[in-house]
Amino acid sequence: MKWILACFISLCITTSAFAFGISLGGFGVSNQNGSKNNTIDLRRIQQGFKLAQTLIPISDEDEVKLGRSVAAKVISRFGMDNHDPQSTYYINLIGTVIAQRSDRPNLHYHFAILDTDDVNAYACPGGFIFITRGLLHTVKDEAELGAALAHEIAHVTERHIVKALQHSKLMKTGAQMAADAFTHGGALFDKMIDQATDSLFQGLKKSDEFDADAKALVYLDNVGYDYRAMFDVLTLLEQQTKVGRAEVLHKTHPDPVLRIKKLRKVLKHEHLEAPTDIRLQARFAQRTQG
Repeated sequence: MKWILACFISLCITTSAFAFGISLGGFGVSNQNGSKNNTIDLRRIQQGFKLAQTLIPISDEDEVKLGRSVAAKVISRFGMDNHDPQSTYYINLIGTVIAQRSDRPNLHYHFAILDTDDVNAYACPGGFIFITRGLLHTVKDEAELGAALAHEIAHVTERHIVKALQHSKLMKTGAQMAADAFTHGGALFDKMIDQATDSLFQGLKKSDEFDADAKALVYLDNVGYDYRAMFDVLTLLEQQTKVGRAEVLHKTHPDPVLRIKKLRKVLKHEHLEAPTDIRLQARFAQRTQG
């Protein structure tokens, strides 16, 4: 049973519980027929295991340390929009409920609004998530806002920036040096922060963006929102790109039309229930009117 109406917003949770606490200074392989394709698949899996063994591990605790520092850089670049605490409270409620139905519900997520009219959003490792004022004023209802947040939550649950860092040349320093950097800070940790921040601002792999879209679709359905809101948000992004209000997003993300096309293919295989039609436009307007 969908539980968005039963479990979501009583709006009596204290704001402090969701305060954005940032301190400036997160197979069974079958080869039964012996075919060539299966042989290739086995080789790829074996290569994957070898690669996984060479990656420097980054724990959830280390990820949060990294993400907090990256989030501080995001705030330093844009500033936070604090003129309407009700909106910040509202996006924390929505984001937290979606995160609780994600693949990493045990992380402590934080959500905030950036002081810029550019239409974009950012997900730092460890669950520090930002949407811009421009994006908040672009989406039309709560389900669309949830879709934007769900996409960013998916970047965190899939550890996209963490994986990019693990595959970087910087992390070939050795496990002990990396562990020391997370524990004691220093020059290497500063470089890790810079590397992760570069990944955030310069853009992730296209496959990561497609992956986050697909996960967001499922997360919306898990909560009970109308998952078609994900398609609507991508259509809005296409429109905003055409009028020049999403320049950074346009440079760092795949074309929204391609994302919609990929997402339609995902929808065919997810076997989701019929859309719920839950959009909550009136509540969205009331909570973001500031």
